[in-house]
Amino acid sequence: MPKVIVFQHVPYEGLGAFEAAFREAGLELQTVESWREDLSRLKIAPGAWDGVVVMGGPMSANDAARLPFIREELRLIEETLKADLPFLGVCLGSQLLAKALGMRVYPGTQKEIGWYPLWTRPEARGDPLFGEFPPRLEMFQWHGETFELPLGAKLLASSEMFLHQAFRYGDKAYGLQFHAEMTPAMIAEWHEEGRAEIAAAGLEEKWRDIEALTARHI
Repeated sequence: MPKVIVFQHVPYEGLGAFEAAFREAGLELQTVESWREDLSRLKIAPGAWDGVVVMGGPMSANDAARLPFIREELRLIEETLKADLPFLGVCLGSQLLAKALGMRVYPGTQKEIGWYPLWTRPEARGDPLFGEFPPRLEMFQWHGETFELPLGAKLLASSEMFLHQAFRYGDKAYGLQFHAEMTPAMIAEWHEEGRAEIAAAGLEEKWRDIEALTARHI
């Protein structure tokens, strides 16, 4: 059974809907609570794991000096790429992938919090993951930072406010700025956790119909 290691950064940002899909695909999952554990001795080497997933979180990919696990995850992502293992980075995970590849992660002009349309790019045609997606997708977002596209990467999806929503580096590494893993329960929990951030971003009106939008898109 293929073994996948999952790095989680806060209790409320887990695999969500991905967990059932991964297990149905026959994957054995091990979740590492990065904020609790010492990652300094962990290595990603061929044979130890068959894939790596890095989830989201409210911290920044630029927080390596403040949060040791960010520094260690950047190293582990580099090891994953050198080992040529499949990699999936979600939100913060996508930004960490870009940073591990030498790119800049920086604040956007405004935050995306809630449901937003995305458009697949021409490069998505024929892609193993995005090739069958429709031209327009409705995806859940919660981020304020973005990143430079890594050199040689294929841009797969964009939104109106953020050009770099999904990319593939090489054949096996994907970065998704959006949250495809969401469940209605997760969105309700994030809403409670993030009311102050929603208000500060001026997005309270957008969130008035969040339950109806969630029912429509999930």
